[in-house]
This record gives sequence, structure tokens and C-alpha cells, in this order.
Amino acid sequence: MAIPIPVPASGQAGRILSESFVNLEATVPDPTGAPPGLIVAMPTTWANKYQLLLYRAAAGRRYAVVGARTPGDLENIAWPGPVLLHAHWFASIFQGARSRVEAEQRLATAQEQILRFRDRTGAKLLWTAHNVFPHGNVYPDLFMELRRWVFEEFDAIHVMEDSHVPLLEKAFSRPAPKSFVVPHMTYCGTILDSVTPVAARARFGLPEDAFVFGFFGSIQEYKNIGYFLEQFDRLRQSTSRPVAALVGGIPTDTAVARQLDMRWSTDPDVRLLLRKVHDHEIQYLHRGADVIVLPYQETLNSGAAFMAATFRKPYLMPEGRVSDQLKNAGAMCFDADDPDGLLNAMTGCLDGTSSRFDADVLGKFQPDVISEAFFDAVDTLFE
Repeated sequence: MAIPIPVPASGQAGRILSESFVNLEATVPDPTGAPPGLIVAMPTTWANKYQLLLYRAAAGRRYAVVGARTPGDLENIAWPGPVLLHAHWFASIFQGARSRVEAEQRLATAQEQILRFRDRTGAKLLWTAHNVFPHGNVYPDLFMELRRWVFEEFDAIHVMEDSHVPLLEKAFSRPAPKSFVVPHMTYCGTILDSVTPVAARARFGLPEDAFVFGFFGSIQEYKNIGYFLEQFDRLRQSTSRPVAALVGGIPTDTAVARQLDMRWSTDPDVRLLLRKVHDHEIQYLHRGADVIVLPYQETLNSGAAFMAATFRKPYLMPEGRVSDQLKNAGAMCFDADDPDGLLNAMTGCLDGTSSRFDADVLGKFQPDVISEAFFDAVDTLFE
């Protein structure tokens, strides 16, 4: 289990921050006496290892890392050295809002809290663009207002591919602030990988000779899991080869999870794990599958694709949504505009269509390499 990023909540902030400062100074002292930096990740996420891996090099680069669940937590944070507020997602600002008026008030309050924190601490403001807009956002015009405000007020944005900056500028009708590219990382060395394919299939009662199409990731509407299973159903009706489907992930969208459960839970060729998949179980989903299917409707980045690459497991994604950086690291594309595009691609897998795994390409996405590159970029914000 990963150690979560500490959150300096009211009543504990002084102790957490002072211990972080003193311990970092003791371990990595600066010969000039300069104080270490602080990164405030907002919000923190424990289910997704991305932040923990991105900040992997923090201590060695003399940065402490703490978290803020909402902009309100920023009021508890003070630091004598350089401070970076690193925003990842903003959906929590609007979570639970009972009306548009309340959502507007929450947005105004969050903006004020962030700017007040910047003015009080001298913090630099950085946003990592995980997506153009949050998936399933209720108030799209307010999210547009927020994104445009980020472009106007933040010091920099972090994107994972060069092509993302013009996409964001077009979506928000604004020129981007300073930007830098640091790709998503694989999860090599952080995920248990000790089971054989046979053992993985035995866990789910899947035939050893079946061709297994897998899915791993949070259960959300934009990920098109129902569509994937419909195409799987069409495929098994047209082939004599035994096939199976294996789907696992936390039900972020409970309505989608409920629909999947009602339609597929009793299907003898489908296995559903509609729950949090614990770290030690991730290997079973990947080793039990022959190929991972990620038929997303929209996305800028996919941690699930990099997880598949970690296990050197080929994966299917729509053309245009596959990271250009992973074209030689397991990616196989299909035409999402073709009604039979995914079906044809899945059939091709049965026929022996293969993907490439270039060791040099995968090496560029090792967590240590990516984290060091991220801190190289962060350092430039304080020059």
C-alpha cells in the first residue's frame, strides 16, 4: 500500500509542516543555508498512484510534499521557503453543490482562497492538465470559467504531450501560460507482478485456452465499457474460439456500474470486479488478459494505458486518443467513427495482430526518469 500524502488539516498543520521541514533539512541540507521548497498537491488522491510517482524525486530535490483536499485547506499552510501550489483536479470545488447559485459561490470562494494563498506565501501556481474538462461535469460553463481563470492567473501548466497545449488553447479560447511537457509514467517497480497467466485466470475461473479481453480503470461513462462488452458479445457469436471478458475498477459512476452489473454479471463469459482493485490484485487483471481494451470517448491522458505498458500488455484505443509516445509500447488503434471499428480490431487480435514493445521507449517512462524531469521543470519556475 502506498503511503498517502499528508494533509495539514486544522489543528495538525503546524506539527506536520514543521516535521516535514526539520526532517528534510536533516536529510538533505543545503550548503548555502537556503530553505527547502514545499509542494502542495491539490487535491490528493490515494487510489491513483500518479501523484506519488510524480513526486518520487521530491526529497532528493529538497521539496517536501503535502496535500490540500480543497482550496480551503490552503489557509492552514505556511512555509519559509519556495512554495508551489500544484493543482490537479478541481471537481471537488463543486461536489455536493445543490444549485447553480451555490456552485457559483463555491467557484468565487475557491478563486479567492487560491489567490490569497499565493499572495500570503509567494507561491507559484501550476496546473497539470489531466483532461480538458472533468468527465461528467454538471455545470460546463462554470468549468469553462474556471479553466479560463487558471490560464489567466496560474504561472504555468504541465501537459503530458506537446499536442495538448493547442487543444487546451482552442477549448478555452485563451493563450496558455508558460507550459512544459513531462509525460505520464509507467508503474514499473511499483506494482506487484508475481503471478503466472494460468494462476491469474484460475483466480477468476477463466479457461486457460480462452482469449481474454480485459479492462482496468475507474468505471465511468466516458470509458465506454458497455460498448466494449457489446462488441465482445458480437465477437463471440462470430468465432468458434473460446473468448472471455474481464473488467475491474472502482465504480466512480455508480449508475454506469449498476447498468453493467444488471446486464453482464450473470454472463458466463464475463467477469466483473466493480470495486476498488487493490494493489496486489492489479497483476491478476493484467496477467489474466491477452489484451486490454480502452475504448474511451474522450481523454487527454490514460493512466490505464501506461499500466498496460507496465505489464507489457497490448491495448486497444481509438485512433487519436493513443499517446503518440506509446505507439511502440503496446498501443493498437481502431477507428472509433467506424461502427465496426472496435469489433474489427478485437477480431484482429484473435487473428494474431500484434503490437510492439520497444525497450528503449519504455525506459523513457520509468517513474524515476519522469519524476526527475518534472522537478527539472519545477525548478525553472523559481529561477
